Amino acid sequence: MPNRLRIWLAYALLLLIAFGFRFFVARYLPNDTPDDGKTYSQIARNVLEQHIYSHAETAPYDPSLIRLPGYPFFLAAIYSVFGHTNNTAVRIAQALLDTVTCFLLAVVAFLWAPDEMYKHASSIAALTLAAICPFTTIYVATILTEIPTNFLAMAMCLAATLAFRASTRKRSLKLWAVTGFIAGAAVLFRPDSGLFAAAIGITIVISALVGPSNVASSTNLSGAKEKIFGVLSQAVYPAGVFTASFCLILVPWTVRNRRVFHLFQPLAPAHGEMPGEFVARGYSLWLRTWLDDGRYIGPVLWSLDTSPIKIGYFPDRAFDSQTERDRVAALLEKYNHPTDEPSPPVEAASQPSPVPQITDQARPQANATPEASPADEESDQGNEEDQQSDEQDSEDSNPDAATAEEQSVEMTPEIDAGFAEIARERIARSRVRFYLELPIKRAISLWFDTHSQYYPFEGELLPLEDLDHEIHQQFWLPFFTFLTLIYTLLGVAGSWLLWRTRTFAARRWVILAGLMIFLRLGFFSTLENPEPRYTVEIFPFLSILGGVAIAQIVGLINTRRTSSVSN
Repeated sequence: MPNRLRIWLAYALLLLIAFGFRFFVARYLPNDTPDDGKTYSQIARNVLEQHIYSHAETAPYDPSLIRLPGYPFFLAAIYSVFGHTNNTAVRIAQALLDTVTCFLLAVVAFLWAPDEMYKHASSIAALTLAAICPFTTIYVATILTEIPTNFLAMAMCLAATLAFRASTRKRSLKLWAVTGFIAGAAVLFRPDSGLFAAAIGITIVISALVGPSNVASSTNLSGAKEKIFGVLSQAVYPAGVFTASFCLILVPWTVRNRRVFHLFQPLAPAHGEMPGEFVARGYSLWLRTWLDDGRYIGPVLWSLDTSPIKIGYFPDRAFDSQTERDRVAALLEKYNHPTDEPSPPVEAASQPSPVPQITDQARPQANATPEASPADEESDQGNEEDQQSDEQDSEDSNPDAATAEEQSVEMTPEIDAGFAEIARERIARSRVRFYLELPIKRAISLWFDTHSQYYPFEGELLPLEDLDHEIHQQFWLPFFTFLTLIYTLLGVAGSWLLWRTRTFAARRWVILAGLMIFLRLGFFSTLENPEPRYTVEIFPFLSILGGVAIAQIVGLINTRRTSSVSN
């Protein structure tokens, strides 16, 4: 079989495997748990049925700006063809879209490979890593923005790569315009996609400053001023076209918000709030003074204003002293028991209680109850009296569980101000902890998470004694952790091999990929909700770099083996 035919068959087979894996996940592992997904779906249905962009579930369907329009319009397009509640069609469409992302990723790996001999090998290796990557694949089964975001991020990266490689200024500027349009579209799906655009912009400037310059090397220019002007001109034109195209995409949404809400709001609000809606920023600031692990997000953040929050939910590191702990406990008492309700004794409320097992990847649905199977219903009908007795015994033994749903909670501006005061005191006591230590810990937690969210066996690897053997966490979570390490090591190896080529053309890809990854990681490490799903976008870039590494390493081994045989 000719070598070229074998190469194209390899591409086709890998793309088929990629789609098959994603179709299986979309069909057999659907997940409608995330409340964000319910919000997106509601907006899409309102657009189709009420002809208004609103997240309201009932009339009067007031206009909304809490979510950017990209993903709701994506859902609306699919719903309009396959039915207004057909999330299965959405999942299949996302499986197709993510397969296309794998193809774009393979093209980028081909262009980034420094050695002409190993370009196809790098591309095929990168496609293999992307096709079997479980961390990105699971999101085809959710109604979340990760799949379109990955697609647009990779399309943006490919367009920028072609623009950097363009042989003429005219072609380069056209490609930068395309890159800007894609970047703007990506932001309309997820506002943090602007970090990808920032990475490209910084790479443009770096390329102009330290890259090979046709203008600076011209014999017609001399002197520092002329060289500086030449360097700036190389950066200004691409950056200007890229920025203008990027901003142009955001104009309609910005104008709409100005007309409807009388606000300059080109993106969605940081906390997803409507104009004038109270946001507990002081409480969020206090969380940022200690929270460094995603396992606490569900119990102490996503449950805010929906469920009681107990002092025992917080680790010891959340307090610098017993006095501070008592102040937090008093604020929580006010939150858990508003003034119109009698408060229980402080001593009882201050006793530690176990942290509830709420996933840190999705906001828990308020008042959610597990669905009963038909067999369970028959059993319930036959044993109604025993069940009532058991429920009464359960309530007697655990009064908190009996009253949790009935108990109203409220985060007021007064309580929030109390948390803000404690937060400022903690920051003043240790600025290094707040600005350096905690972001580093959050970044490590984000990167080296199991990334098992939305799988049936999702959870934390540590402590090992807490692993659930009934859902086989003792096998899956170590395996996923090992996979994360493998992708990381391959990414590092690919970056090193590209950098050691000593050519700026290859090193520029390391700079671009590094900025794409670490600007995003750095940003999310500063927030109070370090959810690992926000870093799933790093794995396509690790796959590209890993593909380069595999091809180079295998090629080096084969070369040495051939040399030893010939000698």
